[in-house]
Amino acid sequence: MEHPHQLVNATNFIFCLMLVLSLRPPPVTPESSASIPTGNTIASGEQTGTDGSNPAGATDNGTPPIAGPPAMAVGMAGRDRSHLKVGSGACSRFVFNSSRIRNGSITPVHSKHSGIFPSSLCQLYEFVGTGAERVQIIFSEFRLPSKQGPSECGDTDILMVYYIVDEREELVETLCGDTLPKPILSEGPRLLLEFRSSYNNTENKGFTGDFLFLTNFGIPTGHQPNQSECTFHYFRNASSQGWIQSPNFPGAYPRNIVCHYFFHGGPQDQVNIRFTYFDIEGILPCDEDSASDYVEFSNFNTRDRKYVLYCGHWRELSVRSDGRYFRITMASNDRLDGTGFRALYNFETAQQQQQQVTTEQNAVAAKSASGKVMSSAASRLQHIPGMSLGLPLLVRLRIPVALITVVLAATVTATTVITTGTRPSASVIRIIGLELIKILQD
Repeated sequence: MEHPHQLVNATNFIFCLMLVLSLRPPPVTPESSASIPTGNTIASGEQTGTDGSNPAGATDNGTPPIAGPPAMAVGMAGRDRSHLKVGSGACSRFVFNSSRIRNGSITPVHSKHSGIFPSSLCQLYEFVGTGAERVQIIFSEFRLPSKQGPSECGDTDILMVYYIVDEREELVETLCGDTLPKPILSEGPRLLLEFRSSYNNTENKGFTGDFLFLTNFGIPTGHQPNQSECTFHYFRNASSQGWIQSPNFPGAYPRNIVCHYFFHGGPQDQVNIRFTYFDIEGILPCDEDSASDYVEFSNFNTRDRKYVLYCGHWRELSVRSDGRYFRITMASNDRLDGTGFRALYNFETAQQQQQQVTTEQNAVAAKSASGKVMSSAASRLQHIPGMSLGLPLLVRLRIPVALITVVLAATVTATTVITTGTRPSASVIRIIGLELIKILQD
C-alpha cells in the first residue's frame, strides 16, 4: 500500500506546484516597462526613456556614462502621466540632478538616419536641484514653427514649461515660433520641460537650451551673504561702479520674491542709480491695494517717505542717495509677471559730482556756441559771389583741397572786413576752414 500513497503524495505536490506557478505575475518585458523609466541623465547622456536613442545634449563620441547612485524619481514614477502621452507611445524622459551635473545643454533627439524627428515625438526634461537651488534655462537656438500663426501655439511643435511646487505641476508657459525665448528661472529647485513634435515633419526645427543650477537668483553681481536669500551688497572699496538687475533679467522675474540691494559708499560718497530698463508689473500707486509689484528706494533700512513706490514702465529713471548708504528693494506677488529692471550704479563724492556737472554744462555751452558760429560761417559762405559755382569747378580742376581752403578762408576774411568793418578771430577762421573742407569733401 506504500506505492499508492507515494503516488498520491507526488500528485498532490505537482498540483500544488502548478497552482503556485499559475499565481505568479508574468515576467516584465521591455515593452511593458518602457513607460516606467529609471536611471539618470547626466552630461555623458544617460537616458531614461522609451526609444533607446541618444538623449538630449548627448554626443556619439563613445563617452562612458559616469557611475553614480540611482536617479531620483522626482515624485513622478507613481503618478498618472497619461496627459503627457502622444499617440500610443509614452514620453521619453531625461532627468538632470544637480548632485551629478551643474550645467549643460539640452536639445531634442532626432533620427540619426533622416535627421528629422520621428512621428509623434514627446520628450520630458526634468531638472532636480536641492535646497535653495533654482534652475535657469537660456536658449541659444529656437525654431518651432506654429501652424496657428505667429502669436498662437497649437498642440504640437511646442515646448511647455512647468513649475513643480509641493509635488504639483503648474503649466506657466507654452513656447513656439521662431523668436528666441527669454531666460526661464524656476520658482524652486525643480523644473519640467515637455517637448511635443508633430508626425511626418521634415522641417528644420528644434531648439537648444543651456541649463544651470544656481543660487544667486540669476543676479551675477554683488556679494550674497546667504544663498537662500535674494540679498546683495555693493561696496565702494570693491568697485566704484557696476550693474544691478532683477532676478533672471531679461527674462521674467519670479513670483512671490523680495530682493534687497544694499549700497555702501565711503564717508563722503553718494550713490547714483540710473535705470537703463524698467518694467515692473503694476499700476499706481504700486501698493498692495492695486495688487502691484514694486521697487522701493530708501536712504535707510526702513521705509523712506522721500520716495514713492515705483512700478510700470519707465523710459528714464534716476535716483541719488542723500548719503553714503542706499537701499533698493524689489517685491513681487503671485499675480502677473514683468521683465524687471537693469541699472547702472556708481559711488561719487560731492566734489566729483560738481566737477561732472560743470563738465556737462561746459560741453553744452560749447556745443551751443559752436552751432552759432558754424551757422554764421555757413551763411557767409553762401553770400560769397560765385561760391556755389566756383567750388565744384575748383574740385574738377583737381586743385589741392588745402590750397582751396586757404584761398577761400582769405576771401571770407576780406568779405567780412568789407561788410562788417571787423576782422574775424582766428577761431572763427579755423571753423570756417573746417566747414570749407567738409563742403569740398561732400
